[in-house]
Amino acid sequence: MENNTTLAGIPASPTTTQSINSTGPDTVPDPTQDRLQELPDVIEFCKVHGFPADVVGRWVWIQFDSKPDADTRTLLKAAGFRWVKARMQWAHNCGYHSRKGKGNPRWKYGSVPVSAITRDEIKSLKGAAG
Repeated sequence: MENNTTLAGIPASPTTTQSINSTGPDTVPDPTQDRLQELPDVIEFCKVHGFPADVVGRWVWIQFDSKPDADTRTLLKAAGFRWVKARMQWAHNCGYHSRKGKGNPRWKYGSVPVSAITRDEIKSLKGAAG
């Protein structure tokens, strides 16, 4: 039975792929080895790197004040983020593919800043996904 628990406004995700390179509950996956696939891993990645990210529905969006340096862009791409020119933001779908929407997804789903999500909430999301 699928768990649809919501925590801090974030829908729990069913397991679509295994977390990459994780050896324990507090391990942050290394995006240079493989793309991040699950919401809790993407949230941890953003927190560790201090990116100004928001969880919008089941996606993570990052909006910088100015163009990030080449190393940051390479890191984002390696982790599975893509540049969305229409929104001028980086987006990660966390394994949930969807068609292009007609409005701002924040209007439909709301958003939660990654900085406001606690470690316990991330662990809870991992537990709900597994």
